Amino acid sequence: MNAELLAIARETLAQVAPMEAQGWAPAQGIARQLRWCIAFASDEPREEHPGPFSMGLIATREFDMYGDRPELADPVNRVQEAAERALR
Repeated sequence: MNAELLAIARETLAQVAPMEAQGWAPAQGIARQLRWCIAFASDEPREEHPGPFSMGLIATREFDMYGDRPELADPVNRVQEAAERALR
């Protein structure tokens, strides 16, 4: 179990999930990757790693550059960085 990754991924998903529920495609993609990270960090069954993460790029573009939630891009990027470290 990777407690650090699990904690930040769950916290970040809680912030992204309402946007996902509204059907916003960027949030759906980020949430899918966050759920994979949560399953990975807690050693739950999951699909194979789907390839390079893109949630950090999506978050930076949609929340920070063009959106009104720049503070949300940072935790998404932290999750991605922690997951990439754990996968090495």
